[in-house]
Amino acid sequence: MDVSEIAFTIRTSECRPDGKIRIASLMQYLQEAAALHAEGLGFGFEKLSEMDGYWALSNFRIEIARRPAWGEHVTIRTWPSGYSRVVASREFIGEDQDKRELFKAGSEWMILDKRRNRPKNLFHLDLALPESAEKAFSGQLSRLQRRDDYHEADRIRVRYSSIDLNGHVNNTEYVRWGFDALRTVFKIDGDVRSVQVTYLSELFEGDELEVLVSSGAGGHFHVLGRKSDAKTDVFLMEVCL
Repeated sequence: MDVSEIAFTIRTSECRPDGKIRIASLMQYLQEAAALHAEGLGFGFEKLSEMDGYWALSNFRIEIARRPAWGEHVTIRTWPSGYSRVVASREFIGEDQDKRELFKAGSEWMILDKRRNRPKNLFHLDLALPESAEKAFSGQLSRLQRRDDYHEADRIRVRYSSIDLNGHVNNTEYVRWGFDALRTVFKIDGDVRSVQVTYLSELFEGDELEVLVSSGAGGHFHVLGRKSDAKTDVFLMEVCL
């Protein structure tokens, strides 16, 4: 199992008013760890660009034992953990400077064709992806399902500052928008125990997004993002406090 480690120190600009790192900021570190590791293994941005493709996050779940705060030193361990025809998985473990676990995360990724905007068949690509490895969570990482009790919380016009290296809205932006909407409607605060995001479609500069929310039992909150014009679902998100 090929495991990569990166270490970082949490900056003031990444923290909420309580001094703890925002989930979207934490996800940016996980994304960077994944990108650097994939590059080193020969299936990163440069290699996929030669194939007219790029990695796109399809499904993500993080469970948090303790959210680190400003000035803390955090180490992320990450490794690829298997693949099927169109989905490759990757795991993450975060630890503090005393080697105590802060969080763990599982993720699923697709390689999208830049021209056709469709997933590539991983079985047909010569990328030396590992067939299987240890998972952060036991069992299959399920995808979130749409609910029927959402109500609108916000509308967002996608600006250029939300566009990433692949030319679309970065996956962490959806999480930021989702938390903002939940905060507006439900005034949620305090520590988050888990977050899951299932990505369904892409957004580009100029698109308008409707953000809808709902609440469930036991401190569970739900978000649906959809395009305003075509009513195309873009992402689903679940937050558990």
